[in-house]
Amino acid sequence: MPPTLASLVQHSALNLTVRAGEDRLQTPVRWVHASELADPVPYMEGGELLLITATTLDADDPEAMRRYVRRLVGAGVVGLGFAVGVNYEDVPEALVDAAREAGLPLLAVPRRTPFLAISKAVSAALAADQYRAVTAGFEAQRELTRAALAEGPAALLARLAAHVDGW
Repeated sequence: MPPTLASLVQHSALNLTVRAGEDRLQTPVRWVHASELADPVPYMEGGELLLITATTLDADDPEAMRRYVRRLVGAGVVGLGFAVGVNYEDVPEALVDAAREAGLPLLAVPRRTPFLAISKAVSAALAADQYRAVTAGFEAQRELTRAALAEGPAALLARLAAHVDGW
């Protein structure tokens, strides 16, 4: 199972705090990307957790934050991580409100949590998920080979059907 925003929030070493979008924390995270561009959308594929310090944003401006968050949601960004204590001492209310309105999960990232730690956590979870899939594939191959050699075509087809959830 790929990592979710909930699994990152529950990761004890990251100390992330949910500020908006509590009902969407089960969303899978395909990757983590840090960007300080005022419009990072052209560089997103969808499924990312975007990490920002807001060096190029007027994060106190409600209308600017609504436009920014709408662009992120439109690009398929699944969450926004905001570094607290870098350019802003807390997540600006304009950003919190915009994220709530758009249903975008917003996570406060404490200063002591490097963005790299979040990236590593997602990367490790993705690698573990891929390893599980490969291991399951090899096990299925072994099982099908045993059935083909020892039990015949009917057993092979029955096992194959079970693996592909077919008949």
